[in-house]
Amino acid sequence: MDESGSKCIKYLMFIFNFIFWLSGLALIIIGSIIKAKYGDYLSYGEDGSKFASVSVFIIIVGVIIFVIGFLGCCGSIRENYCMVTTFAILLGIIFILEIVAGALGFAYRKKVEDHISKSLDDAVSKYFNEDQPGAKELLDWAQQEFDCCGRNNSTEYKNPGGNSTFCAANGAVASCYSDNTCDGTLYTKGCEASFVDFVKHNLAVIGAVAIGVAFIQLLGIIFACCLMKSIKDGYEVV
Repeated sequence: MDESGSKCIKYLMFIFNFIFWLSGLALIIIGSIIKAKYGDYLSYGEDGSKFASVSVFIIIVGVIIFVIGFLGCCGSIRENYCMVTTFAILLGIIFILEIVAGALGFAYRKKVEDHISKSLDDAVSKYFNEDQPGAKELLDWAQQEFDCCGRNNSTEYKNPGGNSTFCAANGAVASCYSDNTCDGTLYTKGCEASFVDFVKHNLAVIGAVAIGVAFIQLLGIIFACCLMKSIKDGYEVV
């Protein structure tokens, strides 16, 4: 490969790695936001810890991509054969792991819906239990976020007697109303469908981002192989 072609690949790979590095940073930020904003709600229920760990997984993947992107930038600028080779191998491993993770996510998508159903049922039954504050927190958030009430409808709550959050007129709780008090407009639809749609939408966004990152990774592997060949040819000429 001539010198101009070698330089072109070198700079293309640097640009790619800079974008890759930024995507790693973006994943770290996204994972941190999910953990901070939705971590407590995702962790509720029997299998909650498994779903709550998704945000941690995204952060870990982001850190790995961040480090690999930095390694690729250094390797391409310095034209270091060892660094570029290590970068290509690590990128290939991450690519394979992403395919496996995507396949597992698709295979277990129904389990996510089952988890939501069970968690909402459990939370409704424990809403007034002061020893289970997570149930009230989950439902109050969901009902205000999605303008809904209960799992299926607004008639699922049982009057505990003497609880200020229970609205006796309609047999619901305060967070089932538009103004978060018993005087607002009552939400009558259940939360399950809205919650499932919310999760599916966010999983679709994550999936789209993953496909984009995977495409960038493939380009990175191709550029890395071309640069490795160029560096190796340079060694042979010398």
